[in-house]
Amino acid sequence: MADLVYTRVSTDEQSTQRQTHVLAEAGLTDGADGVRVFSDPATSSKIPALERVGFRELARFARPGDRLTVSELYRLCRDLTDILALRAWCQQHQVKLRVLSGALSNITDLAATDATTNMLVNVLVSVGQFQRDLQNELTREGLAAAWAKGSTSGRRPRHTQLGVTDQIRHGYRGGASIAALAREHGVSRGAIRTAIADLLPNQPGPAATTTTAQPVRVEVPGKVAGHLADRTDLGEAERHALRRGRMVRRGHGYSLHVTAPPHVHQTLLAAAAALDTDGASSADRKAYRIYADRLNAFVLASHIR
Repeated sequence: MADLVYTRVSTDEQSTQRQTHVLAEAGLTDGADGVRVFSDPATSSKIPALERVGFRELARFARPGDRLTVSELYRLCRDLTDILALRAWCQQHQVKLRVLSGALSNITDLAATDATTNMLVNVLVSVGQFQRDLQNELTREGLAAAWAKGSTSGRRPRHTQLGVTDQIRHGYRGGASIAALAREHGVSRGAIRTAIADLLPNQPGPAATTTTAQPVRVEVPGKVAGHLADRTDLGEAERHALRRGRMVRRGHGYSLHVTAPPHVHQTLLAAAAALDTDGASSADRKAYRIYADRLNAFVLASHIR
């Protein structure tokens, strides 16, 4: 009998560390005797388990008597339809199914066909689906109530529109602090630092970011690339760099490998600063910071050389 271990994360920014910790406590580590680990990185749970690349590889390896183990059930599936399809597959191939944590962790074999297991799986998964539906319903009602009171949603105004970047730079030269400029223009301090990057102490001046600088290839997260693609105020150099970028698919998401001089990347980063405001989603803010960190790493490496 082989232990078939399955892990999955929804985006390329997420980690399997928690899953591997739970699995390791059960003695299921990659390389252990009789253990085979299969993964689906950056794969949405909306894709049925039986249609995922990593699970298909697991299915080809599975033999009667093997046991499929996951740290939590939702790493495999989230709704009743998917779990029923997965149980049917396990029953057809005579593979046991075990969950190590959560409501179903006390069941030895979730793929068992006895009446008690069938009842528990149907009830517990249906309750989980009900909780998610109720949470979504409450969120929609909360938004509707807020809008009725006159509240607005969405991102804050972009500091790169209507010459606001020039106002920020002028204010900084006039002695205004980064915090004061962030409050005045309704953006994050990171956005202000991006707009005045070449004016900050110990930063390379304009001579270091001329159009003759050596191009660098930076992996731009898909959320940032999609935001930039919608911008109509980018310069020709920036639009050209985005058009020439190489798209790399990651599950349902993607990243764009953009090769351009550092000053073009700095302009693109500044144009994406709206993703780093308080009104943006946590995923947008994280994508922006990833792009900024990657670009800063290239710039730092070039100075070290």
